[in-house]
Amino acid sequence: MNISPALPELLNEEQLDRNFQEIDQLIQGQSDILEMISKGKELPDILVAIVRWAETLSTEGMLASILLTNYNGENLLHGAAPSLDEDYNNAIHGVAIGPNVGSCGTAAFTRQMVIADDIASDPRWADFKDLALQHDLRACWSSPLINKSGTVLGTFAMYYRQPKRPSDHDLRVIRLISSTTVIAIEWTRTRAERIILLENETRAHQKSREEWKRFYRLLMNTPAMVAVLRGPDHVFELANPIYMEAVGPNRELIGKPVREALPEVQGQGFFELLDQVYFNGKPFYGNELLVKLNKTGEAELHESFFNFVYHPIRGENGSVDGIFVHAVDVTELVSARKRAEQSEQRFRSFVLNSPMPIGIYVGREMRIVTANNAILRAWEKDSSVIGKTFREALPELEGQPYNDILEGVYETGIPYNAIEEKVYLMRNGVLSATYWNFTYTPLLNEEGKIYGVMNTAMEVTDLVNAKKQLAAAEETLRSAVEIAELGTWQIQLAEGAVTYSDHIAEWFGLPAEGTVLEEVLDRIDVHHRDAVSKRIREAVDSQGIYEAEYRVRNPYTGKQKILHAKGKVIVDENNISWLNGICRDTTLQRETEQELEKQVEERTAELQKANDELNILNENLKQFVYVASHDLQEPLRKINMFSDMLRNKAGDSLEPQADNYLSKINHAARRMTALIKDLLDFSRADAKDRPVATVSLDTVVKNVIEDYEVMIQQKNAQIEVSPLPEIRAIPLQMNQLFYNLIGNALKFTVDKARPEIRISCRMLEQAEVESFNRLNPSLHYAEIVVSDNGIGFNQKFAEQIFVIFQRLHGKDEYEGTGIGLALCRKITENHNGLIYARGSENQGASFHVVLPIDNLSFTAF
Repeated sequence: MNISPALPELLNEEQLDRNFQEIDQLIQGQSDILEMISKGKELPDILVAIVRWAETLSTEGMLASILLTNYNGENLLHGAAPSLDEDYNNAIHGVAIGPNVGSCGTAAFTRQMVIADDIASDPRWADFKDLALQHDLRACWSSPLINKSGTVLGTFAMYYRQPKRPSDHDLRVIRLISSTTVIAIEWTRTRAERIILLENETRAHQKSREEWKRFYRLLMNTPAMVAVLRGPDHVFELANPIYMEAVGPNRELIGKPVREALPEVQGQGFFELLDQVYFNGKPFYGNELLVKLNKTGEAELHESFFNFVYHPIRGENGSVDGIFVHAVDVTELVSARKRAEQSEQRFRSFVLNSPMPIGIYVGREMRIVTANNAILRAWEKDSSVIGKTFREALPELEGQPYNDILEGVYETGIPYNAIEEKVYLMRNGVLSATYWNFTYTPLLNEEGKIYGVMNTAMEVTDLVNAKKQLAAAEETLRSAVEIAELGTWQIQLAEGAVTYSDHIAEWFGLPAEGTVLEEVLDRIDVHHRDAVSKRIREAVDSQGIYEAEYRVRNPYTGKQKILHAKGKVIVDENNISWLNGICRDTTLQRETEQELEKQVEERTAELQKANDELNILNENLKQFVYVASHDLQEPLRKINMFSDMLRNKAGDSLEPQADNYLSKINHAARRMTALIKDLLDFSRADAKDRPVATVSLDTVVKNVIEDYEVMIQQKNAQIEVSPLPEIRAIPLQMNQLFYNLIGNALKFTVDKARPEIRISCRMLEQAEVESFNRLNPSLHYAEIVVSDNGIGFNQKFAEQIFVIFQRLHGKDEYEGTGIGLALCRKITENHNGLIYARGSENQGASFHVVLPIDNLSFTAF
């Protein structure tokens, strides 16, 4: 049976039938709504009918809702949603219009349709999804209701109890229903407005007669000066009590021309103004004009200021037949403004002459209207910056946060206070780090709105630098205390509170946060405890020195120590007494002394035994280094072997760059082999038998430069090397010497400047050799100078930099341990030479190495 050709045709007919049915529903539903509108049905009833009509068009359980905007267009109010839960309708009644306010609030805000096919995951429902899911609402499509003038009237929404996206049919239904809803809202509101207008006109006619009666009472009781002048002579027809009070309560004005009623005003220009208004028919507006009046009937005239209007009064034929006078006495206001101007002038004088930097910036663009001399000096600017924006005046602040902070203060009205904040400013043409305490304070006008920001400041660069130096000194002291393995302690004598360093806490077994004096004394050996307490009392009584030696025991570890403590009584600025001191572990010293006293007769045997054990230990150490060195050489031989195999296998197909890499691998492996051999030789040599050889300093420097190849490329460094001599020296130590010197030159560089390093050499004259006390006059010396253009140093620190662990810069600025230069000095002294440095801050440094070229003997190293 061949029925397949008829099946599509049948399906098309069924689809057409469904489409026709849907169209009939749409047309019939819209007709019903339009009929309700034409019959004048109330808007709530029409909206409910629209919702019911929309819900009949869906076969999937759609629930419809209409929300209407409130009078100011900021919120959505409940319109119609009979199928939604009443609790849900109440919860969203009054919801704000804005971004991410569900589907409806967002649609009204963006004026675009919003499709939330899954409320649980849609970010626009983040604040409302719990409410929706609680009422089993899973999807929501919302369309804004916008009239022809572009006004948002509300939203039409379709809810589903399962996640769902709209089809093309759904979108057509939404558009039809939305446009129908707009018609309903617009028509009912327009009809209501026409009814209200008609009612108002009726009421206006009814009240017109009453208003004429009340007009006189209104003029007489208005809280301003009111008068009516008639004719070209400006005769007073009306003057309310406030007008009479202002010009003098004892005058008779009604029926008199103004020139007769107010004769003292003659010559002040007001009669001429009245004539001008009367004859040209144009009103005159006066603002804060001075009027001198005789209010008391005496000869003295009183000054008053008025804002007033002379307005022409026209008769039935349109010609001017009088003048309406409306005035307000602003004498107090003018006086207050003058006082404010005087106060502002005094404030301005204070700001301009203040030694504290002060600036005032107005408007969103932060335009400088006031900048006193102190802030101009701080900026290193002149008065030409006044009138410019803050960004224009201080371009060096771009990339720093202060422009954004200013804008934030202007936007939020929240002041900003900075304490010791780093600000980069131009100083002598150089962008320099400065430190400030400053405030950004919002300025408010009479209406309470922000119109600008006031900036007050105080430079604390010297204070911050002093704090940094103090912190560095304290860090140096702490390091010294730690290296010396000393403990520090402090007793607040009035309360007996004790604080101490980590060493003390470890020795005594005390809590790290501190304790009381009684607990400290409990840790001291019972045979020494009373003596220690007595020494403390004696020191406090004499305001002098405390010193004691005693044994302590850590109750948790069982370890015992013999400690020597020393301290001094200090009275601080608050008149509080402290006993501050240090503590040194003398356990080994004392126990050694005691042991030597007891076993002096066995000393020789013990020393011999110790020497034998030491020799065995040294021999074992040599064997270990020897084995380790040979084990290290085996991987290097494999590196060489496999790299050669790789080169031979590749043959001519090896790219030049790859061949270069293999050459570097071979070279590095050979150098590593040589270094291991030197290390082996060095470990087997004693103080009388050093591995001394003829060393080419040219080769040493070349190898060091190759070691720093990556850093040199990264910094684009330029290194110039003059010919260097061969000398008798320990090769490994020469490598260490120049490795440290060249490494320092590459490390301590000026930011963004290309490092330039020069290594030169010259022979010293005999007189020069003799001028150095530490040199041997019988030897020939070469001076090798390693100079750079780096950050340099203050010459007063030229000796400090060679002391172990001494650093001129913080750990966060430059890496290093503070050992390198101390090692360089030790190496030169070991070779009967010396090293010294010359430098200037930000001008580079040079290190002068003086070595004998014919060295025959060496000191122990």
